[in-house]
Amino acid sequence: MPQSNPFASGESRIADVKSDLSRISKDRLLAYREGRVEEAARQQFRLLEAELRNIEALASYVKLVSAAVGRELIGHHSAATQQFSELKTVGDVSALQDWLKKELVPLINKSEQAGHLVATTFRLVKGNQVGPFAWQFGIPK
Repeated sequence: MPQSNPFASGESRIADVKSDLSRISKDRLLAYREGRVEEAARQQFRLLEAELRNIEALASYVKLVSAAVGRELIGHHSAATQQFSELKTVGDVSALQDWLKKELVPLINKSEQAGHLVATTFRLVKGNQVGPFAWQFGIPK
């Protein structure tokens, strides 16, 4: 009898958030291409909200294996959420872009790396080959 994947619900949540990210990103790009600048800016804020959900989902996933690393990511997520809230209140897209590049992207990368490490380790421990994960773009679930 095959063992179930204790991480399946976390992986499913990550895949759902990635799907949202993809959809919102396409909507934002379309708005820019069509010259709907206000709509594009609104979609940019929605995209960053989805990125914060992505970090949260990855942190929860990682916390299943390493409480310390998961708590660290969750702490960074909380700080980023607070910063985003302040920037959103001001509504300055250029300040938001600067924050995104300097603060959020490194946190996204760290969260993705930790999630990838957990998924890879789980597969190797089970004796499975390491292939693409359900949450990677272009990979069917």
